[in-house]
Amino acid sequence: MALAARCGTLHTKRSHSSRTGDAVTPSPSFSLLTQPWIRCDMLGGSVQELSLRDLFDGEHRILRIRGDSPTQDYAILRLILVILWCAHRPDEALADEQDPYRFDDWWEQALAQAISGGRDEVVLDYLERHAERFDLLHPSAPFMQVADLDTAKGTRLPVRRIIPEAEQDYFTMRAGRELESLNLAEAARWLVTAQAYDYSGIKSGAMGDPRVKGGKGYPIGQGWTGLTGGVVIHGRSLRETLILNTPARLVMAPQMRADLPVWERLPDGAAERPSPIPTGPCDLLTWQSRRIRLFTEEGRVVSVLVSNGDKIPEAGANILVDPMTPYRYSTNKSKKGSPVFYPRPHDAEQTVWRSLEPLLVREGVVVDLPGGGRVKGAQPPKAPTTITSLTELRHEGILGEEPLTVELVSVRYGPQAASVSQVVSTSVELPHAVLASRNPLLAETLVEAGRRAREAAVRYGRYAGNLLVAAGGDYVYQAGAAASVLDALEPAFRSWLVSVDEQDPDAALATWSRLIERRVLEMAATLLSGAGPKALAGRVVEHNGSPRLVSAGTAFQQLQRDLRALLPHPDSSKEETHV
Repeated sequence: MALAARCGTLHTKRSHSSRTGDAVTPSPSFSLLTQPWIRCDMLGGSVQELSLRDLFDGEHRILRIRGDSPTQDYAILRLILVILWCAHRPDEALADEQDPYRFDDWWEQALAQAISGGRDEVVLDYLERHAERFDLLHPSAPFMQVADLDTAKGTRLPVRRIIPEAEQDYFTMRAGRELESLNLAEAARWLVTAQAYDYSGIKSGAMGDPRVKGGKGYPIGQGWTGLTGGVVIHGRSLRETLILNTPARLVMAPQMRADLPVWERLPDGAAERPSPIPTGPCDLLTWQSRRIRLFTEEGRVVSVLVSNGDKIPEAGANILVDPMTPYRYSTNKSKKGSPVFYPRPHDAEQTVWRSLEPLLVREGVVVDLPGGGRVKGAQPPKAPTTITSLTELRHEGILGEEPLTVELVSVRYGPQAASVSQVVSTSVELPHAVLASRNPLLAETLVEAGRRAREAAVRYGRYAGNLLVAAGGDYVYQAGAAASVLDALEPAFRSWLVSVDEQDPDAALATWSRLIERRVLEMAATLLSGAGPKALAGRVVEHNGSPRLVSAGTAFQQLQRDLRALLPHPDSSKEETHV
């Protein structure tokens, strides 16, 4: 289905120059459309830097974006998605109620084109119409910057300031000019990342921003993407990944015509926009949380200025138009008849084991919260719209059955969100049938499988602590031992997920439970064999006012009982092993 791309709200001339006397001197330019700046893994195994046009011209076989960090990759992917969405939005005729736009038809044809790797003329035409706004060095409208941004003192910051997650580490292996500057391709990548993830804290006070007090811009919170738990559904190529992460019914809906990305709006000034409320996913995914200016010398960025930009209203409460993040229900903020949801970042601990909850626990599939049921009056969390969209497409017979790789990307910030303390990044492979299932039992089974592994690890940590008691020491829960269980189980868990039978989730869970029990007991036996004679003999300790023998053997038997209670399966009634 051929689609007409809409026109942008601002058009400028393609070239720009300055006049010195009688000579016309071309102004510096770095077009993100034609200059290579996006680092990519190619299907042939090489790594190349490509331009935005290269991604859609059909001449490059691209596997995925592979830049300087997972957060950078995610931020740039979201930028590319917005370009795709805006280019392919239907015009008014296609969106007319008398001639309804068939989102599913578009999606199916777009996926076929992505798989074939052909040129996307619609996107290429769209980029051409907005070419001026994708110039990193444009004199009046530089990409994602404010051309005349400055402070009363003429503040200039080191270039590392636009690398929010690794301001120091990124430069440790560099020397010479590269130690204090960035080439333009690097700067473009980190500029996009900074707008997405920059931390909170006091910023340089920009002239023209009425919020500035005493030359300072006071904290307005981190960038929007930093509030979220990023979910990327990876296909067999970058083009396929773009379509898999396009919930057409949301991003191309007629009511989203007013949803403009930053390059379709008038250029920002130093001040906050008059009404900084996200109008839709394109606005939100290109949200300008900062006002930034890059300063160049001899074709390199040598310093930057970073000031406050557009504040996210109410810390993200009920901003539900980001299709790539799960949302959590807030019991504290919600009132009767007025539910409040916030974007849900991924758990920095045990990420793989908790990864399925934000993908599968949702209204209509699994409504109970993990670990004991829903809080009274609470509403179920919301899965990413990309996931629910795939569920609908699979139900209509559009999706295939091959496994998909789901990547999770998130950031943990320090106190007051004034620094980046940790980047969360992991991936898990899931069959279409699992990811897009409407079967509540299947979803509950997968979430329960992760819970059982985590709880088994806790039991093992207690067992290791009891061995200390048996050897004459004090009880201390062994978190390291518990973590070793999860590390040992992770490869098996990934394999098990791919093998789950949608028609018989109970059998799959029983298989997984047996595997957990067997592996944990094997590790426990190994730990026991090195416990030493004192632990094997044990000692008598007081327990609830009564004497009790604690030895390596009794600790092992207690672990067996704990696992049988935790991991019920057809074989769990067998006699315990006596040590």
